[in-house]
Amino acid sequence: MRLRRVIWKLLIFITVSLVLLFIFLNNNEKSENYSDDFITILRNTKEDTTASEEEHKPPLQLINNFDDARQVTSRPLLNLTQFEYLIDNDLCERFKKELTAIIIVTSYVGHDELRAAHRQAISQTKLAEMGMQRVFLLASIPLREHFITQSQIFNEQQRFGDLLQGNFKEAYRNLSYKHVMGLEWAAQRCERAKFIIKIDDDIIYDVFHLKRYLDSLELENLELTKSNEMLCGYVLDDKPVIRNQANKWYVRPDEYHFNNFPSYLSGWLYVTNPRTALRLVNQAYNSPIFWIDDTWITGILREPLKIPLQRLNSWFSANPDFLSCCVRDLKKPIAMECEFYVGPNGGESKLLIEFLHNVEKCYYDECLKRSKEQSLKNTCVGAFKHILPDHGNAEVKMVAMGR
Repeated sequence: MRLRRVIWKLLIFITVSLVLLFIFLNNNEKSENYSDDFITILRNTKEDTTASEEEHKPPLQLINNFDDARQVTSRPLLNLTQFEYLIDNDLCERFKKELTAIIIVTSYVGHDELRAAHRQAISQTKLAEMGMQRVFLLASIPLREHFITQSQIFNEQQRFGDLLQGNFKEAYRNLSYKHVMGLEWAAQRCERAKFIIKIDDDIIYDVFHLKRYLDSLELENLELTKSNEMLCGYVLDDKPVIRNQANKWYVRPDEYHFNNFPSYLSGWLYVTNPRTALRLVNQAYNSPIFWIDDTWITGILREPLKIPLQRLNSWFSANPDFLSCCVRDLKKPIAMECEFYVGPNGGESKLLIEFLHNVEKCYYDECLKRSKEQSLKNTCVGAFKHILPDHGNAEVKMVAMGR
């Protein structure tokens, strides 16, 4: 009996060791010898474009048909010389109605559940009825991602037709590539669109309010909507550069040497148009890359172009509980309108579904306006929530066996 127990323990130990060895090798697998997997240039080098006008890359042009568009899908993206689309998209070319807005959603490739929530909250068909279309911006799957495969992404595209995927790796410091990829694609391939709406995939937004805002903007400020200097959103003014190395947003002096950033828009949601987006993209191609994408594109790149920012700060709340309370009040027999239109989902992917499914009735005059006493700041009580992650992580431990 003792010998049998020893043999069993030895077998268990060997099995656990093999599992741990497999995980270690898998996580430390070397990527392909591909120089464009992760490149972030933060200051001028010999390979960078210089500030002289004659060396600047020629400005991008609007593209009028899909045949022309196919010719630019293999062009470099900033300094990614071997950039190409893993998944291209021609939904704007195929859209036959008047296109009020193209919604570009920056989405981590593994956030399939969040993308599903967006589609369930409002379908592409319903967006089309409003004169809108939506595309999700993805990068290629990183080695650390074990819960989704490229074949699943291809299947998702085949089913829904709303993905645009570049071949650079998903990484936090690669968001600037994804942001520029989306703006360039929208400006060139959706030039018929009057507006571009950029949002993050974990943001709650009131698309019905946006449609009403854009319609009124066309009537009240047509000059702005047709200009090449339209940027509207949550304005962050004179934000100090973080020099604390322990902070997630730490910026080295050689990355950005000023002490404060120029005013910029929150990347949660902002509104622009193809002409303005094209100016920002052209500026990006002739500037050193900076890794904080919204700060770089709507602040650092915008400043020399002298594009003014239109302030929509009252739309936004940073408190996801306020949006949960909005859903609560919208479900009451006498529904009350929500005083915020944009905010984070707080880790609840289904919150966008509930929010949009309930807020729509307010645009048919079925909701009461809130008094000051009924403000969410006075009536909303947050609840403790234990949010489970979309995907779990396996954990292997050696355990002493009992007799």
